[in-house]
Amino acid sequence: MASNSDSIYNVLTYIHRHPQQVRFIRQRNSNVITIGVPDTVPVANADIYFPAGHLLVNRMDENFLAKNGDLLNTFFDQTRTSKLDYRDVWITTGYVPDEQTYLVELSFE
Repeated sequence: MASNSDSIYNVLTYIHRHPQQVRFIRQRNSNVITIGVPDTVPVANADIYFPAGHLLVNRMDENFLAKNGDLLNTFFDQTRTSKLDYRDVWITTGYVPDEQTYLVELSFE
């Protein structure tokens, strides 16, 4: 699954380390966080993980959640949910050419 790749991990790490370089997009859903990342950020196999004009949706597998729980928790803490935790994380990615932006959306279920 594409969402469990090193490329996705690297983009999430970049967002975490450089929040001033990305754009957080406010969402109505309390369990969702959406981020726009400039396409100048290097991404391995960007055409696979961030398809132009399309969305790619994947559920993170349990190994990814276990290995990267601390990183994912930092994003979960930025949601407006009243839940104390989550079981599943869905990631939606895409590329918006007109905005020169990679789209990353995390949904915590």
